[in-house]
Amino acid sequence: MKALRLAAISALVAVTSCSDAVAPQRQIVDFEAAHQRWQAQNLHTYAFTLQRACFCANVHPLYVAVVSDTIAGVLDFETGTWVDRQLGKTVEDLFTFVQGAIDRRAARIDVAYDPARGFPTQIDYDGAVLLADDEVVYSISDVHPITPQT
Repeated sequence: MKALRLAAISALVAVTSCSDAVAPQRQIVDFEAAHQRWQAQNLHTYAFTLQRACFCANVHPLYVAVVSDTIAGVLDFETGTWVDRQLGKTVEDLFTFVQGAIDRRAARIDVAYDPARGFPTQIDYDGAVLLADDEVVYSISDVHPITPQT
């Protein structure tokens, strides 16, 4: 009976070890392919909807306008007011965030990418299991080119 229990535990450890070793590699491959699809569009002036779910300020849906790869403005859809541009992110900022999480081996970094255009559509992040309130989920949608008004 002990031998059977020991064998089962050994098999569980082996399976768990294999999945942990494969998951980071898969994240890197997905990340690189998606980032290449995004960059191939050569889109530097665009807008999109960004929403954060976290223990942080302003979790309302935000309209982020990006002009020449720089955040030009961030509109809070719920209040209808322009808010601090630091609440926004560019798509490249989001890729940088994901790359940093992969490099630091975050406790959780699950990312879904738009299959055609490459931008992240959902980022689920937890930096450290034992650290409270560092979790954040980004949802990204409606990415589209814009023509800035002069």
